[in-house]
Amino acid sequence: MHRHLIYLVYTLALTVTTTTAAAQDSTFQNLYFVKKEEAAVFEKADFQPGEHAFYIYRNCIYDLVLNNGKFIMVRIVDIKNDSIYYTLYNSRPTAPTDTLSLHPGDLKKIRMIGDRLMGLYKGYSLRRCTFFFENSPEQKAFPSQKDTVYSADSTRSTIYEVVPYLTAQGLDQLYQQCGITYYYRGIHPPACEDTVKKTPPVIKKGVWFTPSGANKIKGVNVGLQTMHINGKPLAINGVNLNADILSMILTIYSLFSIPSTSSLINMPDTVDRSHMQDTVTGLSLSGGGLAGDVLVKGVSINGLTCLVTEAKGLTITGIQNGADAFKGLEISGLRNRAIHGKGVQIGLLNICKHLKGIQLGLWNVNSKRKLPIINWSF
Repeated sequence: MHRHLIYLVYTLALTVTTTTAAAQDSTFQNLYFVKKEEAAVFEKADFQPGEHAFYIYRNCIYDLVLNNGKFIMVRIVDIKNDSIYYTLYNSRPTAPTDTLSLHPGDLKKIRMIGDRLMGLYKGYSLRRCTFFFENSPEQKAFPSQKDTVYSADSTRSTIYEVVPYLTAQGLDQLYQQCGITYYYRGIHPPACEDTVKKTPPVIKKGVWFTPSGANKIKGVNVGLQTMHINGKPLAINGVNLNADILSMILTIYSLFSIPSTSSLINMPDTVDRSHMQDTVTGLSLSGGGLAGDVLVKGVSINGLTCLVTEAKGLTITGIQNGADAFKGLEISGLRNRAIHGKGVQIGLLNICKHLKGIQLGLWNVNSKRKLPIINWSF
């Protein structure tokens, strides 16, 4: 009798323990941000930072800026124990990837790409937000998606994972192929089956043109757009004479996003040079203006705009200069904007977050002060 009673008690205890564990396992922790002193109201697209509260989603790629100024591109793996667990989304998907964690309080800003061609980002500051963890029976996560690509003779197949990527417009999709990250628009057959043979760079000397298939041009380049026809790296040494028609369109677009003097807090602290692949060295005369992941060294004269990663030397532009980093002299008819600068900015509006030099214009802004006519930081 006692044995049956003990067994019954044991069975009941085991059932309660199992039920409790199952209930705990069915509860997930989600994380959301909301502007301080505002109610948590979510829109249908509750993953998008904006005027209302938004969730951090698992299985999504984010461009994050930490409080120490470090920029990381991460894929969210999980949210638990009041922490965010992630892996770095790097350019070597075959390399071992460790799962790391950080606290939401370590986040300074979310960067969202707004224009791929120009490499323009929109920053959403998390310093003006409060974060909350909530327990829910459903986890905020995007589903996994995979695509299979077959070789031309259909004898081999490769599976690629497509991952959502948060942008200023919403969600885009990325995948990695042969160690390179691509935007997903239907995956093409792998172009890297033969890893032994490598195509040598195409070098042209004398007078050449762009866009073309040349990787290096030594001499005089004349063309419609300063770029490789297939988006591959391009280096010009000598004289660059280009119309750069696309920059004319981009100038109109960028004028509607004139930065305010409070935009320093939304600017990154470091310059991302990881995507910089084009170099123009010497003298560059451009009708529309140079634009893209470009390093300019020498003298650059642009009709409308100059939006590059880095400029070294003299840059004269009709409307605006937007080099992330400059060293030398920047002159524009309307505005100059940079993250890091060593030298002089001359224009109606001058903005440089980390400046070692002088600003001359109607209004000048750097991390130390805001002044009319003349400003400085050393």
